[in-house]
Amino acid sequence: MSGKESNPFENALKQLRLACDAMGIDENYYEVLSHPKRIVEIAIPVKMDDGHIKVFEGFRVLHNDARGPGKCGVRYAMAVDKDEVKALATWMTWKCATVGIPYGGAKGGIRVDPRKLSISELERLTRRFTANIINVIGPETDIPAPDMNTGGREMGWMMDTYSMQKGHVVHGVVTGKPVEIGGSLGRVQATGHGVAFIANEYAKKKGWNPSEKTMVIQGFGNVGQYAALTAMEYGYKILAVSDISGGYYDPNGLDIDTMFKYITNPANRTLEGCCIGQKITNEELLALECDILAPCALENQIREDNDP
Repeated sequence: MSGKESNPFENALKQLRLACDAMGIDENYYEVLSHPKRIVEIAIPVKMDDGHIKVFEGFRVLHNDARGPGKCGVRYAMAVDKDEVKALATWMTWKCATVGIPYGGAKGGIRVDPRKLSISELERLTRRFTANIINVIGPETDIPAPDMNTGGREMGWMMDTYSMQKGHVVHGVVTGKPVEIGGSLGRVQATGHGVAFIANEYAKKKGWNPSEKTMVIQGFGNVGQYAALTAMEYGYKILAVSDISGGYYDPNGLDIDTMFKYITNPANRTLEGCCIGQKITNEELLALECDILAPCALENQIREDNDP
């Protein structure tokens, strides 16, 4: 992969081609897996708080359901486009198959900067998006989940909108919803905890002492936050983390507990203003010397032109 503007779906196809060639996979399988089964592209009109209508672009892609219903998240970000969602759905197919989970790959997204919307605007956006894809999602077909800039709140809105149309509560239409309405305990922490757990298992195989090793985490959203907290509990020194506001670095180790409390305060949507560590760029963060680098941000972050 090279260049900052690498097309994620083209990268996914290159990876698929390499894997099929290396494993001697029949060309017919490549042909099927290189095309998503279903692509839904929708316009989402939303009445904003000041009364005007704004139309957002949304997507839901089902890549493959041979092993079971589609499964994966819905992200809200300005970088969302059809090729990104297609790539993420494709990668989800591979991930589920690799670990033996009976689901297929899917993905959804809306091109929006959620920081610029009020909570009521976000709710109207989420509910209208759900209404527009209601015929292609469901417990036996395609199950959305949280992703970048979405969480239990958005999943609750999606479940409620879907359930109202069906005439009864349908808990299984989404995962990642609040525990109070059928969500799973530990779901919020699960992905980040898993990142740190896998890294630590690798360290054990290498015979490393966590207290003597350092970690850099790119991204401080839900995944990066809990990856940092869990890695810190294991004993690793977290040298740097980053979010949309930039990178934060301390050669003596960052105060992750304080940073977590800061960013989870509803008044603070990013780490900007947390006054911890030295401010660095994302490029500088990726180039830092460390024992473990955990990329917990968007795809296409590690490329030929910035290979750590």
